[in-house]
Amino acid sequence: MEIQWGKMILHGFISAVFYIGLPLGIIYIFEYLNVITFADSFTISIIIFGLIGTFFSMLKYAFPKETSANRLVSFFISIYSGIFLFYIFGGFEPSTKLGTYYIHTDIIQILLGMQIIAWLLLGSIIIRALQYLVEAIELRNKKDYTVSKKGFKLSQIFKAFGFLMGLLIMGYFASIIYSGMNLNFHLHEMVPSDVVWDEAGTLGNYTDDSINITLTFDIINNGLYAIYDVNLSLGLYASNGTKLGGAPNQYFGGFHSFTQTLDQSVTLVVNSTYVGYLIFNSDTLTLQISFETLYAAIYIYLTLNLPVPWSALV
Repeated sequence: MEIQWGKMILHGFISAVFYIGLPLGIIYIFEYLNVITFADSFTISIIIFGLIGTFFSMLKYAFPKETSANRLVSFFISIYSGIFLFYIFGGFEPSTKLGTYYIHTDIIQILLGMQIIAWLLLGSIIIRALQYLVEAIELRNKKDYTVSKKGFKLSQIFKAFGFLMGLLIMGYFASIIYSGMNLNFHLHEMVPSDVVWDEAGTLGNYTDDSINITLTFDIINNGLYAIYDVNLSLGLYASNGTKLGGAPNQYFGGFHSFTQTLDQSVTLVVNSTYVGYLIFNSDTLTLQISFETLYAAIYIYLTLNLPVPWSALV
Protein backbone atom coordinates (compact mmCIF):
# COMPACT_ATOMS: atom_id res chain seq x y z
CA MET A 1 0.00 0.00 0.00
CA GLU A 2 1.56 3.26 -1.16
CA ILE A 3 1.97 6.13 1.32
CA GLN A 4 0.07 9.27 0.22
CA TRP A 5 2.79 11.84 0.92
CA GLY A 6 1.02 14.72 -0.80
CA LYS A 7 -2.18 14.33 1.22
CA MET A 8 -0.16 13.86 4.40
CA ILE A 9 1.65 17.17 3.94
CA LEU A 10 -1.50 19.08 2.89
CA HIS A 11 -3.63 17.86 5.77
CA GLY A 12 -0.71 18.20 8.17
CA PHE A 13 -0.60 21.89 7.30
CA ILE A 14 -4.39 22.24 7.70
CA SER A 15 -4.30 20.43 11.04
CA ALA A 16 -1.43 22.64 12.26
CA VAL A 17 -3.57 25.70 11.52
CA PHE A 18 -6.52 24.18 13.41
CA TYR A 19 -4.62 22.75 16.39
CA ILE A 20 -1.91 25.41 16.79
CA GLY A 21 -2.38 28.48 14.60
CA LEU A 22 -6.02 29.20 15.44
CA PRO A 23 -5.75 28.78 19.26
CA LEU A 24 -2.51 30.80 19.43
CA GLY A 25 -4.02 33.48 17.22
CA ILE A 26 -7.04 33.79 19.51
CA ILE A 27 -4.76 33.90 22.56
CA TYR A 28 -2.66 36.65 20.97
CA ILE A 29 -5.73 38.75 20.08
CA PHE A 30 -7.23 38.44 23.56
CA GLU A 31 -3.95 39.32 25.25
CA TYR A 32 -3.30 42.20 22.84
CA LEU A 33 -6.73 43.63 23.67
CA ASN A 34 -6.11 43.01 27.41
CA VAL A 35 -9.28 40.90 27.58
CA ILE A 36 -7.76 37.68 28.95
CA THR A 37 -4.28 36.86 30.19
CA PHE A 38 -3.24 33.24 29.62
CA ALA A 39 -0.64 31.41 31.67
CA ASP A 40 2.53 30.41 29.80
CA SER A 41 1.91 26.78 30.77
CA PHE A 42 -1.46 26.90 28.97
CA THR A 43 0.12 28.26 25.78
CA ILE A 44 2.87 25.63 25.89
CA SER A 45 0.27 22.91 26.41
CA ILE A 46 -1.64 24.13 23.36
CA ILE A 47 1.54 23.83 21.26
CA ILE A 48 2.30 20.32 22.55
CA PHE A 49 -1.29 19.14 22.03
CA GLY A 50 -1.24 20.74 18.58
CA LEU A 51 1.95 19.02 17.47
CA ILE A 52 0.64 15.62 18.53
CA GLY A 53 -2.70 16.26 16.84
CA THR A 54 -0.97 17.35 13.64
CA PHE A 55 1.11 14.16 13.61
CA PHE A 56 -1.99 11.97 14.00
CA SER A 57 -3.78 13.88 11.25
CA MET A 58 -0.87 13.32 8.87
CA LEU A 59 -0.81 9.64 9.81
CA LYS A 60 -4.49 9.33 8.93
CA TYR A 61 -3.88 10.39 5.35
CA ALA A 62 -0.97 8.03 4.96
CA PHE A 63 -3.61 5.39 4.13
CA PRO A 64 -6.33 5.47 1.44
CA LYS A 65 -9.70 6.62 2.78
CA GLU A 66 -11.61 3.37 2.26
CA THR A 67 -9.29 1.23 4.36
CA SER A 68 -9.67 0.02 7.92
CA ALA A 69 -6.27 1.57 8.78
CA ASN A 70 -7.53 5.03 7.75
CA ARG A 71 -10.73 4.61 9.76
CA LEU A 72 -8.88 3.30 12.80
CA VAL A 73 -6.50 6.27 12.80
CA SER A 74 -9.53 8.55 12.35
CA PHE A 75 -11.03 6.98 15.48
CA PHE A 76 -7.92 7.76 17.54
CA ILE A 77 -7.80 11.30 16.12
CA SER A 78 -11.41 11.90 17.18
CA ILE A 79 -10.68 10.61 20.69
CA TYR A 80 -7.61 12.83 20.83
CA SER A 81 -9.65 15.84 19.64
CA GLY A 82 -12.11 15.15 22.45
CA ILE A 83 -9.27 15.13 24.99
CA PHE A 84 -7.92 18.37 23.48
CA LEU A 85 -11.36 20.00 23.68
CA PHE A 86 -11.84 18.71 27.21
CA TYR A 87 -8.57 20.42 28.17
CA ILE A 88 -9.59 23.70 26.48
CA PHE A 89 -12.82 23.72 28.50
CA GLY A 90 -10.98 23.17 31.78
CA GLY A 91 -11.82 19.48 32.13
CA PHE A 92 -8.47 18.68 33.71
CA GLU A 93 -8.58 21.52 36.24
CA PRO A 94 -9.88 20.15 39.58
CA SER A 95 -10.80 23.64 40.79
CA THR A 96 -12.57 24.65 37.56
CA LYS A 97 -16.04 23.57 36.51
CA LEU A 98 -16.11 22.27 32.95
CA GLY A 99 -16.91 25.01 30.45
CA THR A 100 -16.22 27.96 32.77
CA TYR A 101 -14.42 31.02 31.43
CA TYR A 102 -13.55 34.35 33.02
CA ILE A 103 -12.92 37.51 30.99
CA HIS A 104 -11.49 40.57 32.71
CA THR A 105 -10.86 44.16 31.61
CA ASP A 106 -10.81 47.47 33.47
CA ILE A 107 -14.42 48.15 32.45
CA ILE A 108 -16.07 44.75 32.33
CA GLN A 109 -15.66 41.32 33.93
CA ILE A 110 -17.63 38.31 32.70
CA LEU A 111 -17.90 34.81 34.13
CA LEU A 112 -19.38 32.39 31.58
CA GLY A 113 -20.65 28.92 32.40
CA MET A 114 -20.75 27.20 29.01
CA GLN A 115 -21.22 23.65 30.24
CA ILE A 116 -23.89 22.89 27.65
CA ILE A 117 -21.55 23.87 24.80
CA ALA A 118 -18.75 21.76 26.26
CA TRP A 119 -20.94 18.68 26.53
CA LEU A 120 -22.51 19.17 23.08
CA LEU A 121 -19.08 19.35 21.46
CA LEU A 122 -17.77 16.38 23.43
CA GLY A 123 -20.89 14.37 22.58
CA SER A 124 -20.48 15.16 18.89
CA ILE A 125 -16.86 14.00 18.96
CA ILE A 126 -17.78 10.74 20.71
CA ILE A 127 -20.42 9.96 18.07
CA ARG A 128 -17.94 10.69 15.28
CA ALA A 129 -15.32 8.50 16.94
CA LEU A 130 -17.78 5.59 17.20
CA GLN A 131 -18.62 6.02 13.51
CA TYR A 132 -14.96 5.64 12.56
CA LEU A 133 -14.53 2.63 14.84
CA VAL A 134 -17.51 0.79 13.36
CA GLU A 135 -16.37 1.66 9.83
CA ALA A 136 -12.93 0.20 10.61
CA ILE A 137 -14.54 -3.04 11.80
CA GLU A 138 -16.80 -3.20 8.74
CA LEU A 139 -13.93 -2.65 6.32
CA ARG A 140 -11.63 -5.07 8.11
CA ASN A 141 -14.18 -7.88 8.13
CA LYS A 142 -15.54 -6.90 4.70
CA LYS A 143 -19.11 -7.22 5.89
CA ASP A 144 -21.88 -5.01 7.16
CA TYR A 145 -23.12 -5.01 10.72
CA THR A 146 -26.76 -4.72 9.79
CA VAL A 147 -29.73 -3.45 11.74
CA SER A 148 -32.33 -4.25 9.07
CA LYS A 149 -33.03 -6.75 6.31
CA LYS A 150 -31.89 -4.19 3.74
CA GLY A 151 -28.35 -4.38 5.03
CA PHE A 152 -28.14 -0.84 6.37
CA LYS A 153 -24.69 -0.25 7.84
CA LEU A 154 -24.41 0.42 11.54
CA SER A 155 -21.77 3.08 10.78
CA GLN A 156 -24.36 5.01 8.76
CA ILE A 157 -26.48 5.40 11.89
CA PHE A 158 -23.56 6.99 13.75
CA LYS A 159 -22.81 9.11 10.69
CA ALA A 160 -26.40 10.36 10.55
CA PHE A 161 -26.46 11.11 14.29
CA GLY A 162 -23.11 12.89 13.98
CA PHE A 163 -24.41 14.98 11.07
CA LEU A 164 -27.57 15.92 12.97
CA MET A 165 -25.50 16.74 16.05
CA GLY A 166 -23.28 19.01 13.97
CA LEU A 167 -26.33 20.80 12.54
CA LEU A 168 -27.73 21.20 16.05
CA ILE A 169 -24.50 22.71 17.36
CA MET A 170 -24.10 25.07 14.39
CA GLY A 171 -27.73 26.16 14.69
CA TYR A 172 -27.30 26.73 18.43
CA PHE A 173 -24.16 28.82 17.89
CA ALA A 174 -25.88 30.85 15.15
CA SER A 175 -28.92 31.46 17.39
CA ILE A 176 -26.70 32.64 20.26
CA ILE A 177 -24.82 35.06 17.98
CA TYR A 178 -28.06 36.38 16.51
CA SER A 179 -29.71 36.73 19.90
CA GLY A 180 -26.66 38.38 21.46
CA MET A 181 -26.60 40.99 18.70
CA ASN A 182 -30.24 41.82 19.47
CA LEU A 183 -29.82 42.34 23.21
CA ASN A 184 -29.51 45.82 24.63
CA PHE A 185 -29.20 47.17 28.17
CA HIS A 186 -29.75 50.93 28.36
CA LEU A 187 -29.07 52.87 31.54
CA HIS A 188 -30.85 56.23 31.62
CA GLU A 189 -28.77 59.32 32.22
CA MET A 190 -29.00 60.51 35.79
CA VAL A 191 -30.99 63.73 36.28
CA PRO A 192 -31.26 65.90 39.44
CA SER A 193 -34.69 64.46 40.31
CA ASP A 194 -33.11 61.00 40.58
CA VAL A 195 -31.13 62.14 43.63
CA VAL A 196 -33.24 62.41 46.80
CA TRP A 197 -31.48 64.29 49.61
CA ASP A 198 -33.42 64.04 52.86
CA GLU A 199 -32.19 66.61 55.39
CA ALA A 200 -34.32 65.01 58.15
CA GLY A 201 -35.80 68.40 59.06
CA THR A 202 -32.51 69.72 60.45
CA LEU A 203 -31.17 72.33 58.06
CA GLY A 204 -27.44 72.89 58.48
CA ASN A 205 -26.99 69.63 60.38
CA TYR A 206 -25.84 66.98 57.95
CA THR A 207 -25.10 64.13 60.38
CA ASP A 208 -28.64 62.70 60.14
CA ASP A 209 -29.13 63.29 56.39
CA SER A 210 -29.67 60.54 53.84
CA ILE A 211 -29.20 60.28 50.08
CA ASN A 212 -30.99 57.84 47.79
CA ILE A 213 -30.27 57.62 44.07
CA THR A 214 -32.78 56.10 41.66
CA LEU A 215 -31.36 54.52 38.52
CA THR A 216 -33.63 53.70 35.59
CA PHE A 217 -32.85 51.23 32.83
CA ASP A 218 -34.37 49.45 29.85
CA ILE A 219 -33.92 45.83 28.77
CA ILE A 220 -34.51 45.29 25.05
CA ASN A 221 -34.52 41.60 24.20
CA ASN A 222 -35.18 41.00 20.51
CA GLY A 223 -33.32 37.69 20.59
CA LEU A 224 -34.62 34.14 20.46
CA TYR A 225 -34.09 33.35 24.13
CA ALA A 226 -35.64 34.70 27.30
CA ILE A 227 -33.40 36.07 30.03
CA TYR A 228 -34.13 34.06 33.18
CA ASP A 229 -33.56 34.60 36.91
CA VAL A 230 -31.95 38.02 36.72
CA ASN A 231 -30.14 39.18 39.85
CA LEU A 232 -28.92 42.76 39.79
CA SER A 233 -26.58 44.37 42.34
CA LEU A 234 -25.26 47.93 42.33
CA GLY A 235 -22.31 49.48 44.09
CA LEU A 236 -21.24 53.13 44.18
CA TYR A 237 -17.55 53.90 44.70
CA ALA A 238 -15.53 57.07 45.20
CA SER A 239 -12.48 57.72 43.03
CA ASN A 240 -10.25 56.42 45.85
CA GLY A 241 -12.05 53.07 45.81
CA THR A 242 -14.21 53.58 48.90
CA LYS A 243 -17.65 52.01 48.60
CA LEU A 244 -20.19 54.74 49.29
CA GLY A 245 -23.39 52.70 49.00
CA GLY A 246 -25.26 50.19 46.94
CA ALA A 247 -28.37 48.21 46.09
CA PRO A 248 -27.66 44.50 46.58
CA ASN A 249 -29.71 41.54 45.37
CA GLN A 250 -32.38 43.13 43.21
CA TYR A 251 -34.28 40.20 41.63
CA PHE A 252 -36.12 40.31 38.32
CA GLY A 253 -37.91 37.14 37.28
CA GLY A 254 -37.10 37.33 33.60
CA PHE A 255 -37.28 39.24 30.34
CA HIS A 256 -38.97 37.34 27.55
CA SER A 257 -37.74 37.14 23.96
CA PHE A 258 -38.92 39.76 21.47
CA THR A 259 -39.96 42.15 24.24
CA GLN A 260 -38.92 45.57 25.45
CA THR A 261 -39.06 46.16 29.19
CA LEU A 262 -38.75 49.89 29.77
CA ASP A 263 -38.28 52.18 32.76
CA GLN A 264 -37.21 49.60 35.31
CA SER A 265 -35.83 51.29 38.42
CA VAL A 266 -33.47 50.43 41.26
CA THR A 267 -32.83 52.64 44.29
CA LEU A 268 -29.23 52.92 45.43
CA VAL A 269 -28.84 53.83 49.13
CA VAL A 270 -25.78 55.83 50.23
CA ASN A 271 -24.18 54.65 53.46
CA SER A 272 -24.82 57.22 56.21
CA THR A 273 -21.07 57.41 56.88
CA TYR A 274 -20.45 58.88 53.42
CA VAL A 275 -23.51 61.09 52.96
CA GLY A 276 -21.45 64.12 54.01
CA TYR A 277 -18.80 63.28 51.40
CA LEU A 278 -21.33 63.48 48.58
CA ILE A 279 -22.88 66.66 49.99
CA PHE A 280 -19.63 68.60 50.06
CA ASN A 281 -17.44 67.00 47.39
CA SER A 282 -17.45 66.71 43.61
CA ASP A 283 -15.95 63.52 42.25
CA THR A 284 -15.96 61.06 39.37
CA LEU A 285 -17.70 58.12 40.98
CA THR A 286 -17.78 54.54 39.69
CA LEU A 287 -21.08 52.72 39.38
CA GLN A 288 -20.50 48.97 39.52
CA ILE A 289 -23.31 46.92 38.00
CA SER A 290 -23.29 43.18 38.70
CA PHE A 291 -25.67 41.20 36.55
CA GLU A 292 -26.31 37.46 37.04
CA THR A 293 -28.57 35.51 34.70
CA LEU A 294 -29.15 32.41 32.60
CA TYR A 295 -29.37 32.97 28.86
CA ALA A 296 -29.61 30.30 26.16
CA ALA A 297 -28.63 27.73 28.83
CA ILE A 298 -25.42 29.70 29.46
CA TYR A 299 -24.71 31.03 32.94
CA ILE A 300 -23.57 34.67 32.84
CA TYR A 301 -22.19 36.77 35.67
CA LEU A 302 -21.25 40.21 34.38
CA THR A 303 -19.74 43.12 36.26
CA LEU A 304 -19.67 46.50 34.52
CA ASN A 305 -17.86 49.59 35.86
CA LEU A 306 -19.24 52.92 34.64
CA PRO A 307 -17.93 56.42 35.45
CA VAL A 308 -20.50 58.75 37.03
CA PRO A 309 -19.69 62.51 37.31
CA TRP A 310 -20.88 63.84 40.66
CA SER A 311 -21.28 67.47 41.69
CA ALA A 312 -21.35 68.55 45.34
CA LEU A 313 -24.87 69.22 46.60
CA VAL A 314 -23.84 72.40 48.45
